[in-house]
Amino acid sequence: MLRYSLRREGFETRVVHTGEEGIRAALDYRNSPSLILLDPSLPGISGAETYRQLRSQSSIHSTPILIITAKGVEFDVKANIRLGTNDYIVKPFSVREVVVLVRSLL
Repeated sequence: MLRYSLRREGFETRVVHTGEEGIRAALDYRNSPSLILLDPSLPGISGAETYRQLRSQSSIHSTPILIITAKGVEFDVKANIRLGTNDYIVKPFSVREVVVLVRSLL
């Protein structure tokens, strides 16, 4: 639903299903993202580790990251905002709210 709504608003999207895929996709210099939406509960490496690895890459260090998290997920959102996360939104969320945040971060 989120992918559909973002595309309808004119955004190009790419969806990955694991932290490892997300890191590879973000580092694709031919198609680097303008914004990363990160769910900390991805399978594979943890969302926190995915975030740390993304932030450690100089090529995407300044790329905005929007965390989309569920309440109770073991992910210290406030600590990661201090480390460079641009914003976060808690599930359940309004798709419209995510679109507004995406626009503001871009």
